[in-house]
Amino acid sequence: MDPWKTQLSQYVTAATYDTLTHLDADGTVVPWLATSWDYSDSKTLVMELRTDVVFTDGASFDAETVKANIEYAKSVSPSNVAAAPYLSYIQSVDVVSKSKVRFNLTSPQPDLPYGFSQQAGWMISPTALKNPSTLADTAVGSGPYILDKSGTTQNKTYTFTQNKKYWATAAQWPRFEKLVVQLMADPTATDNAARGGQIDYTIVSAGTEINGWKIAQGSASAFFGFTIFDTKGEINKPLGDVRVRQAMNYAIDRKAILKSVLAGQGVTNASTPFGPDSLGYSQSIDSYYTYDVAKAKQLLRQAGYPNGFSVKVVNNPQWDQMAQALAGYLRKVGIDVQLSNHGDDFVQQTNSGKWAMSTCLLSVTGLPYSDITFAMTKKSAMNPLGNSNATVNALLAKAVSAEGAEQKRLYAQLAETAAEQAWYVIPALSSQLHGYNPDVVKVVEPDRAGAPMLYHLTPVGS
Repeated sequence: MDPWKTQLSQYVTAATYDTLTHLDADGTVVPWLATSWDYSDSKTLVMELRTDVVFTDGASFDAETVKANIEYAKSVSPSNVAAAPYLSYIQSVDVVSKSKVRFNLTSPQPDLPYGFSQQAGWMISPTALKNPSTLADTAVGSGPYILDKSGTTQNKTYTFTQNKKYWATAAQWPRFEKLVVQLMADPTATDNAARGGQIDYTIVSAGTEINGWKIAQGSASAFFGFTIFDTKGEINKPLGDVRVRQAMNYAIDRKAILKSVLAGQGVTNASTPFGPDSLGYSQSIDSYYTYDVAKAKQLLRQAGYPNGFSVKVVNNPQWDQMAQALAGYLRKVGIDVQLSNHGDDFVQQTNSGKWAMSTCLLSVTGLPYSDITFAMTKKSAMNPLGNSNATVNALLAKAVSAEGAEQKRLYAQLAETAAEQAWYVIPALSSQLHGYNPDVVKVVEPDRAGAPMLYHLTPVGS
């Protein structure tokens, strides 16, 4: 339950811990524990903080708390992999005053306030951080709920009651009298629980219909398919040739995969972390990589592989349907994809540097600076071989200080460069369905988010 480590569920964490910022319904970053912020220069972010926040153990929230949390988060192992990309930019944290903190960055990161609304923004009591091992099965936050251990079974059911001393008013965050988060791995069991009235909100699979429930679709924000680690051809020589990587993209039928594997949930994509909501996105990107087997074979011949080649891909069994679909298309042009399933050690395997390719599922925020940085630079979580591209790096450096039409133009160039370099074989940006009982829970559907945050779920009538 330590939010700075790999988590059971974001809803479990959000029940008891606050983040520095929140996301509004339109995807705008808004104040929460931090009341305002400003970049004094491209590598210095200063935040003003609330002064009325108290943790459940009585400790006060202040700038020292922020410093302690960030330093702990950057050192802890195993780390929260979703937080790590943003935290990697923070070189040090300075306490300016009790209510003001300064983040000194290694390089520009204009989207850090957004990161603080996500996994990189959790705040734990500074007292609890002195003995972090206790956080494994308890929670010491300043959040809206308190863990009820009598109603909690580890790794199965977590029960929470209202934090009566919560700093935010009911108008700021209307809360349930009791909140129960159930961890259910079996979709059939989840559907049955929903139909039986045992749960009121859940992620659902395509085609799900529950009497009296509303089914809604989140933004297309999941970058789902294959990632090519070995763009230099050090492990698998053919992958070092951009023509080979482009051939792999011509070889797949994006529309068919969107329909058959993703049940139509999402939008086709030319293997770039740019979606329709991203700044710089244009429909011209969609013209890249139409399904063309002849073109794929032609590029393989030009690269010197007329008979194709074989490649081993580390695969997460949970994503096997997508992996099998992509592998099937690639085999049709002579690329023998050998999937190697790894469940519990998938993250360790992908980080080992021993694999040329992997299945991947990354989130896309619609913020192109971060999306490109976390997908195609050395800061990418899916880049164990430390690849980089000079054009991508140069465009990012220009875009971070540009504004308006010029910035949009630079991001459009980045999208085209990403497609041309073909570090990924991504057929679509997929979206997730969630369902809920509208008699019990009111749901705000936020823009640029795969699913609502906990604070987007409030009691009906509130």
